[in-house]
Amino acid sequence: MPTMTKEKEIQPAGKDRAEVLLDRFKELLSGRQNFESYWQTLHDYFYLEANDFNKSYYPGSELDSSYLWDSTTIETADVLASGFMNYLTPPSAKWFRLRTKNPALGENKAVADFLENVAEEVNYTLNRSNFYDQIFPSYKSSGVYGTSVLLEEEDIHDDARFYTLPLKQVAIVEDAAGRAAEYYIEFEYTAFQAASRFGVEKLSTPLQEELKTGRNDNKKHKFVLFIAKRNIRDVGKMDRKNLPVEAVWIERDAKKIIDEGGYNEFPAMCHRFDKRPFITWGFSPAMKALPFARILNAIAKTSLRSMMKHTDPAIALPENSFIMPFNMNPRAVNYYKKGSMDDKSLITLSNTGDPSVGLTGIEYYSTKVKKLMYNDVFLAFENLTKQMNNPEVMERINEKMTLLGPAVGRFTAEVLNPIIIRTVGILFRRGKLPEPPQEILEDPTYEIDFVGQLAQAQKRSELNSIVTGLTMVGQMAQMVPDVLDKVNTDRTVDEIWSVTGAPVQLLRDDSEIQALREARAEQAAQVNQMQQMGSGAAIAKTASEAERNFRESKGGQTV
Repeated sequence: MPTMTKEKEIQPAGKDRAEVLLDRFKELLSGRQNFESYWQTLHDYFYLEANDFNKSYYPGSELDSSYLWDSTTIETADVLASGFMNYLTPPSAKWFRLRTKNPALGENKAVADFLENVAEEVNYTLNRSNFYDQIFPSYKSSGVYGTSVLLEEEDIHDDARFYTLPLKQVAIVEDAAGRAAEYYIEFEYTAFQAASRFGVEKLSTPLQEELKTGRNDNKKHKFVLFIAKRNIRDVGKMDRKNLPVEAVWIERDAKKIIDEGGYNEFPAMCHRFDKRPFITWGFSPAMKALPFARILNAIAKTSLRSMMKHTDPAIALPENSFIMPFNMNPRAVNYYKKGSMDDKSLITLSNTGDPSVGLTGIEYYSTKVKKLMYNDVFLAFENLTKQMNNPEVMERINEKMTLLGPAVGRFTAEVLNPIIIRTVGILFRRGKLPEPPQEILEDPTYEIDFVGQLAQAQKRSELNSIVTGLTMVGQMAQMVPDVLDKVNTDRTVDEIWSVTGAPVQLLRDDSEIQALREARAEQAAQVNQMQQMGSGAAIAKTASEAERNFRESKGGQTV
């Protein structure tokens, strides 16, 4: 008999579930108004192409740059997002690998090869999908607003399809551990789009009538998707209403549930750049840089006025001196009354300020904003690639990486881990994974190891410790060679391979290593035997020559 997991749902009297969920969604949105006001300010300085939060607009009108007199803030947000993308999840290189959780299978060649092939299939799927198109705005949203939400759906053609969701359309509920456990996501569809997704018969009567008559074809209607772990299900069934994660679609105006389904893995991923206890939404580097961003743009505006005054200074003219309005254009001709002016009548005002002071201020505050947005961290990576053997550069990189450690850890745990797990699940259900060995069938658990440059920088201290230890042992071995017996070279290589993230397929398994060493030992024994045989023949030859020489010296007489 299949087991049942149940929790009693308590709903207010007179309200069905659609009304309860919509009321909860409205309550969550109203509770974050202070954040929305702050997000709008951050949008105006750092992320113009994103959606406005407290403004209604037509597409394109969100690109309002009236607050900006300098492009530094826009550039720093792009550098931050590009740095995370290129050094944590680079499109042109492998940035993760899979390995078994079972230590007994850690050195099994068949298991390692299978997990390597699965990782390659996942990497191929992510490259084929729109993952890299959507992960960039996700990094940027996290760096500017402190929070980003990514949704992964199954796709008929590309297996996986990703969506970076505007925060304006999302509400989040945390569990007791501070993890995002429930999502309310608002979508807008025309009647035709809603019918193509859910089917005509599931829509409300007004939408069905609108679809039949063809009126208001471009009118958008709001739908809310509720995603959460399913509390009531029959674990023996795998139909849409018994999957581990539930998905409820609600037509907002009609307050009607139009579709109920589910997911095998949680499809929504939320990253908070800096997480504070008991606060759902995250905090960002842009929030810290905002005061300097405001000062920077104020100085830039003032400096621009000063430069304009220098380039085109104001003038003073005597009253009624010119017949026509004074023309300041190049090669312009102005007419004045004879005798009405002298050489000092046309006065250029000299109070135009000093643009160099403003430029110094712009440079100072630009540097402050760039540092707070971690631009110097990613520029340090460029120095690292140019000076790979420079220990000082390596040490500085490690120091800077400690600043990004918490954000990187949360991104791998809250976003990248769930994405890889969900993608593996999608590929498994579609039969696109290689045939697993028997060991995997008996113990299918695995863990994800991130090997991108940014993730590896977090492990750099561990690698440095290994190198330092081997260096000291090598120095001791020059005086006492026996100390080398203490070092297990096989385990050392495995640990270095693990830290650096090099492909496991390049390593031989234990049976191959044993056969290779036995063959080498046998070959060495044969060489030694041949050398001994050769030495014996040489001794016999030397003795024979000595005897012959002795006979010749005695005139051929027998001794």
